[in-house]
Amino acid sequence: MIVRDIMSTKLTTVEPGETLAHAANLFRQYGFHNLPVTRRVHRTDDSGTRTVLLTCEGLLYSQDIDLAAAVSQNEGNGQPWQERLVVELMHSAAVRVTPSASVAAAAQILVERGLSCLPVVEYAPIENETRAILVGLLTRSDFLLALSRSMGAFEPGMQLDIVLPHGDMTPLARALLLASELRVHIRSVQAAPRSDGTVELATLRLGTINPMPLLLRLKEEGIEYSFGSPFLGSK
Repeated sequence: MIVRDIMSTKLTTVEPGETLAHAANLFRQYGFHNLPVTRRVHRTDDSGTRTVLLTCEGLLYSQDIDLAAAVSQNEGNGQPWQERLVVELMHSAAVRVTPSASVAAAAQILVERGLSCLPVVEYAPIENETRAILVGLLTRSDFLLALSRSMGAFEPGMQLDIVLPHGDMTPLARALLLASELRVHIRSVQAAPRSDGTVELATLRLGTINPMPLLLRLKEEGIEYSFGSPFLGSK
């Protein structure tokens, strides 16, 4: 999976010369925590078609405005925070990814650097200079949504937990074989180890809300399991 598959492309942006009052209104209106800071540039192709592009200039966070408002209130004089410009508070967006980068690599960057989002850019020549053109934004919410989808959380189905005595994977292997024989689709498999490295439970996401044939076979095989109510969702 690559970044293009999960990134947000319907973007709300601000420009460096706009006021913090305008940015604050956008944060309140849309409930965002991050706003890309961009500049509009024009590119004309060989056919004469003119296209408006957005260069990636930086990022503005909602907490920046909260801090500016608090400082302004405490000082009680000087320029009102609402009249200050985005360029005064915005952060450099030196860490970026391209649409073709792997989701795993992007997630590693996000976690290791403690970031809340990553600008997604493509590089293009603009006026004899290579510029970073903003094409999307990758947030922690995008990662969580992608993870949920990969686990089948938005598909009709149910969760089945297979007990693995003393970390023995044999019951899991047998359960998967039985599911294959019965043509029960397995959307995902998870087996997270404990702190000592032992895996005691494997969680299967079944692509069915009628698992009875599989459950009967598991019982016949002596495989311990537990399950919850069917989760009905839509894609």
